[in-house]
Amino acid sequence: MLKRMLALTLTVLLLAAQAAAQIESPKLTPTPATEKQQALIRQGVALHDRGDYDGAISKYQEVLTESPDNVEAIYEMAFAHSMKKEYQKSLDLAYRGARYKSDLLAAFYQTIGNNLDQLGESKKAVDVYKAGIKILPEDALLHYNLGVTYANMKKPEEARKSLKTALALNPKHPSSHLLLAIQFLNNGYRTPALFAAARFLILEPKTQRSALGNRILHEVLSGGATQGKDPNSFNITLDMNAKKDEGDFTSVEMILGLSKMAALTEKNKDKTEVQRLVGQVETLLAVVDENTTEKKQTGFVHQYYIPYFVEMKRKGFVEPFVYYSLQHGQKDEVEQWLKENSGKVMQFLVWSNQYAWPKNAGK
Repeated sequence: MLKRMLALTLTVLLLAAQAAAQIESPKLTPTPATEKQQALIRQGVALHDRGDYDGAISKYQEVLTESPDNVEAIYEMAFAHSMKKEYQKSLDLAYRGARYKSDLLAAFYQTIGNNLDQLGESKKAVDVYKAGIKILPEDALLHYNLGVTYANMKKPEEARKSLKTALALNPKHPSSHLLLAIQFLNNGYRTPALFAAARFLILEPKTQRSALGNRILHEVLSGGATQGKDPNSFNITLDMNAKKDEGDFTSVEMILGLSKMAALTEKNKDKTEVQRLVGQVETLLAVVDENTTEKKQTGFVHQYYIPYFVEMKRKGFVEPFVYYSLQHGQKDEVEQWLKENSGKVMQFLVWSNQYAWPKNAGK
């Protein structure tokens, strides 16, 4: 029995050593593609885009038969196998490609991590992403993919940390904002979720994913306010034990409830839902602006998202922001307003695109 245990332990150690060896720093130099090989790769990509993964793989294999060190062909073949759900084949190719010093190194690490996730090896995926980040610390997508894996592993704190790093490196990555909004909302951080979802909607206002961003936005803006039996009576539910490690938003969340209540009163009955939403966001950001002026708070949300939205409010861009972010699922009113106010929308987008995001928020 002891011999069997020792043999099993030795096997586990050997497998761990092999896995570690597979993600060591790249040392090989790739061979540049010839014109013929570049043409074959382009043909393979075109076949891939049409869903003919086997056809694509055959083109990449032609290249690799002539030139085994062509990293582009290795990567594209790994990608095609992954799309076919042949994750182990894809994984083997990606490990092979990660041995080369090339511009595709980060993509190889992402492919390895994604395949490991698909194979139920999330802990190994984390190790791979961390190994990639050690070599390429400024690659936002490696941090994002690490955040995705942590989220799937039900490790929200680690997921939020990785996503914040990804966003500090690339503020224009919609998926990082959306996943961070989901992590915030699912773990009791309602106001932070609102800001992350709002930023996502500015970057991606009219895709299928925008519906989720809008749901988060509307849920948080409801502020826990519900109408009573009497049309003029309202109830506001507040979580007095809300978490504060992402910032203290107690006063903001009280205002959210009051602003929702005000939006439903007789005074605003003739306004459309979108117009009432504009009023709510104006009120919210006025309070946030006042709190920011009175007391400087630390943490990622206060240092990263809030300065952006406060400046947006001060520049008079709340209305174009609301209409622009509601393009998915909205037709007549939103489309009409955007058409009639294209100049305002353009000014808002130019300002947003040029905004200087902090690189060390929350640190």
